[in-house]
Amino acid sequence: MIDRNAELKISTENLPCLREDLSPRYQKLLEAATDYTYTVMIVDGRPSRTVHSICSFAITGYTPAEYQETPFLWFEMIHADDRDLVSEHLNNLLTGAEIPPFEHRIIHKNGCIRWVRNTVLPHYDGKGKLVEYDALVSDITEAQKAAAKTAKINRAYKTLSMCNQVMIRASSEKELLARLCHILTEVGGYGLAWVGYARHDTEKSVTVAASEGRDAGYLQGLRISWADTDGHDQEPAGSAIRTGQIVLHDSSFPPSGDAPWLEKAKQHGYLSSIALPLKAEQEIIGALNLYAGENNAFNQHEIELLSELADDLSFGIVALRTKKKHAKTVKALAASSMRLQAIFETVQAGIVIIDKESRMIVDANPAARQLIGLSRTKLIGRECHRSICPADRGQCPVLDMGQRLENSGQVLLQACGKELPIFKSVVEMELNGRVCLVESFLDISKRVEDEQERLRLQGQLRQAQKMEAIGTLAGGIAHDFNNLLQSILGYAGLLLLALPAQSEHHQFAEAIKTAGVSAAGLIKQILTFSRHREHEQNPLQMQYLVKEALKLLRSTLPSTIAIEQQIDMQCDAILADSTEIHQIIMNLGTNAYHAMREKGGTLTVTLDEVEAGQTLVGETPDLIPGKKYIRLIVADTGQGMDRQTRLRIFEPYFTTKEKGEGTGLGLAIIHGIIKSYQGAISVRSALGEGTTFTLFFPVLNQARTVPGETKKTEISVSQINAKVLFVDDAELNVILGECVLKQIGCEVMALSDSRDALEVFRAVPEKFDLVITDQTMPYLTGVDLAKKMLEIRPDIPIIMLTGHSDLVDEQRAKAVGIAKFLMKPISMEEIAQAMGEILLQRKNQI
Repeated sequence: MIDRNAELKISTENLPCLREDLSPRYQKLLEAATDYTYTVMIVDGRPSRTVHSICSFAITGYTPAEYQETPFLWFEMIHADDRDLVSEHLNNLLTGAEIPPFEHRIIHKNGCIRWVRNTVLPHYDGKGKLVEYDALVSDITEAQKAAAKTAKINRAYKTLSMCNQVMIRASSEKELLARLCHILTEVGGYGLAWVGYARHDTEKSVTVAASEGRDAGYLQGLRISWADTDGHDQEPAGSAIRTGQIVLHDSSFPPSGDAPWLEKAKQHGYLSSIALPLKAEQEIIGALNLYAGENNAFNQHEIELLSELADDLSFGIVALRTKKKHAKTVKALAASSMRLQAIFETVQAGIVIIDKESRMIVDANPAARQLIGLSRTKLIGRECHRSICPADRGQCPVLDMGQRLENSGQVLLQACGKELPIFKSVVEMELNGRVCLVESFLDISKRVEDEQERLRLQGQLRQAQKMEAIGTLAGGIAHDFNNLLQSILGYAGLLLLALPAQSEHHQFAEAIKTAGVSAAGLIKQILTFSRHREHEQNPLQMQYLVKEALKLLRSTLPSTIAIEQQIDMQCDAILADSTEIHQIIMNLGTNAYHAMREKGGTLTVTLDEVEAGQTLVGETPDLIPGKKYIRLIVADTGQGMDRQTRLRIFEPYFTTKEKGEGTGLGLAIIHGIIKSYQGAISVRSALGEGTTFTLFFPVLNQARTVPGETKKTEISVSQINAKVLFVDDAELNVILGECVLKQIGCEVMALSDSRDALEVFRAVPEKFDLVITDQTMPYLTGVDLAKKMLEIRPDIPIIMLTGHSDLVDEQRAKAVGIAKFLMKPISMEEIAQAMGEILLQRKNQI
């Protein structure tokens, strides 16, 4: 049996010094705990005493020692209304019954109420007698809050759904507005809802088109205007119409200046309000206005839903007005259809007749209907440009022309979505007293196939040139940015040393350092993508890289996409480049996001070790039978792909994303990486069923050391005692270098001119134990400076720093005689480690 007395002694004796002994990292981890365990000893069938784990402090505010001093504190802290529930479960447990996990409230030591889930595990002696029970207490307070928040969101979604139904079924604009205001107050729970229309009179007044609420009297007597002048009450509706932006007000943060409407709103019990502009194409026609009886009534998610509702309402208003206008146009033009019918039936070319004023199709002959793919009844009454021209072609060129257009190359949008190249001729004529356009067109798709192929190849060439240009710029960006990051991270490191560890400013400095490290990683990815960074394959444990990449991926994906991971932490090593593995996971994760961004879904990542048996080889022929592989599976629940798309996804420059969202190179690069590893990749996908990528990486058979396993002698930042000459042309880095080197115990001479540095060294070469120099500097580069110094004193150790250089790398630097080649940004610990290794090696050689 576990020695509970020993455990209690350890817990209570160590607690007083816990906050002083633990590092800030683990102290924060302890304070962030959401679960703790406790044990209750049973004597004579009743609870006797308890042992609480140290994590109980984070959830209840009480230490294990306090629970020991007050044996029934664990019961006393239970909320009074929940004690009967807990007692009932306890009695059931004492009588031998199994009890399920149950939820109740506790009173935290600071007085706040928290929700917890209690999971109990009883322990019996050899005779079946209950002697003690363990319990796991989980803090579910945030989950309870989330449930309340979800209920509010569900109500908002229900309101939005019902409003959309009204927009579909309403037969008039008046009915639409009245029913919508009713739903917003009755279902949405808002105190007042009203719609105001902007008038274009001299005062630019706003009139109430519809309203409903518990106290609509607020609107009486208000002179609302959307003019930007004095003399009118600048109610939110007027501001929303004038600016075209959402206007949100809260009584706890009143607007600046005179706001009589706000006082009137308070008198009627309204403390929060929102006004959302109603937009019809490029014009603001009015505003949808909502009021609530509490402060902070509109959160960001609710504002987004209401904004969507306002857009839908705008569309509904325009649709009803357009429908009325369309009906009138169609009725007026129906008489002319008989005159055109005979012509339509005999002409082989497609002919469409369009009313020039309304831009509506009034008739189409059989040839046109066949080319477009719509019946006559579906074409009549539709706007010509939106029905038969792609949406991205801008304004209809036919309607903006003069009176005649002959043999113009155009594109016809078929009902199936296909764009059909045509030659089009248009003539203007009067039919039944109306000006119409008679448009005829011929299918010329066969003639332009060769031209399309030429344009496709031309586009690929432009894309390749663009990628080449990005690669050219990447080096320069990396150098300048890494130099800036050197200053940011360096000074942040000095701040961390100077500030008290528990201070708020120390946390700020830590945040700066973390952001700088992330930025440095981004630069490395840019260099990798542009091939300015060499790929070096080393033995590595892929499971750790996958977990690290998923953490980064989680921060970039919306909450609508869940990530599930099944990672076997016992997988063997593979031979690969860590950056390429990271690139593969991020690319596949990003593709999955694009497939699920509309409806959300689940991204599942699985990593395990398999042997290529008959079944696997049958599914993936590129595998070698009997060989072991690390298998990475990335699956999403998105929209999936059809067979034609699936066959082309690994082609360079092929993409299914919208223009400007992708290069078409991601999967092609992944395919190339996998092939270079002698691995294999397969994809399984169907429309509506999601997509699954399976990648196989050969297990490393040779006994090679995995990077990170070899321990280095750690050099403390206070162990270095050397005379250092530091050279960098950036003044900020010179100051930083001097401060850092002094911090670690060095005597420093820091210079910003490489020529001055050479003269100082030439004068007293034996004065210095070490030289640290930047590479990219005017007059003398780091390599040039190193060569000249080594000519003067061949045994001088030199460390070279660079943000990026195409002229020198670690191999070239060593060939010159440079002892260490380091990439910026570099931390104080890293520079101390490098200096310590060099000086230690030199000492051993003496």
